[in-house]
Amino acid sequence: MANYQNIMRLRPEVRPFIRNRRWVHRGDVIFYGPNIRCDAFSTDTGGFRHSTFKGETLSVNDCLQRDRYGLVLGPSSVYGFGLGGNENTMPSLLAERFGFPFANVGLPEGNSRNLFSILFSTVARAPKPPSAVVHISGGDFTSFCYTSIADPMFGPPNLKQIPMVLEERGGRVPSAERHMPALLAFTSLWIRAIADLCRARKIPLVLADDTTFFEKLKPSKVERDSELGKPFNAAQERQFETHKRFVVDYHTRRKAVAEKLGVPLAGPGKTNSIGFIDEFHYDADGTRALCDDFGKALEPSLK
Repeated sequence: MANYQNIMRLRPEVRPFIRNRRWVHRGDVIFYGPNIRCDAFSTDTGGFRHSTFKGETLSVNDCLQRDRYGLVLGPSSVYGFGLGGNENTMPSLLAERFGFPFANVGLPEGNSRNLFSILFSTVARAPKPPSAVVHISGGDFTSFCYTSIADPMFGPPNLKQIPMVLEERGGRVPSAERHMPALLAFTSLWIRAIADLCRARKIPLVLADDTTFFEKLKPSKVERDSELGKPFNAAQERQFETHKRFVVDYHTRRKAVAEKLGVPLAGPGKTNSIGFIDEFHYDADGTRALCDDFGKALEPSLK
């Protein structure tokens, strides 16, 4: 994705993320490496990135012990890949806005099924339930675009499974059109599960209508110099084309699910003008702009 040589030259803060990128399994789910410490970011013992609140650096478990806390559930955009400073991530910005900490529950291509499991575990085990949840479901779709494979219950394969899954199919990439209905069924099922759990526990929920560079109206100079949107191999070409071909279908389904559930859907929608580090990760200004949208949608429930 993109031209990372140019990105690291234009955005030096990205270098520590490249040097320290490590994925590990916890059960069958991919997490970031635990206990990473560097100038740009840090992770806790579970592999979650730390968030900040009033000068404190907080693990997910630290947040769960507070009288009031929120959760931001999502993929690497929540984790804040390439975004230097834990204080600049979505959970930290929402904590700054609302006056209580938010935990960073961001996984590599985190999908709604796995994020539901974390939310369910939190509600079952934490001393108190969260005071707010923001769920970003874009990982469901972006992980699908790597392989064009999805199961209506279990979703797309995780990032470490891709070679094995393609080998099982003789190296052939399946038809995205044939598998897209299964992906839509998968994301609908688990978004509903998250919403039902929050409703049952009276937890305010916002569903985030996150976006990518491919929906941007006009690229900036730094984005053009980073060659965002340009595929550098055949796999990326398929991934990008699948995304562009089906992103409206995914957006339309997510919007319909939110309306049916009566859950606020916040974000720029099918087009945007926010800033990107690469095709799928926001820069500091872009992250803050999205959090403004999420915060406005959450405010009525927190008054």
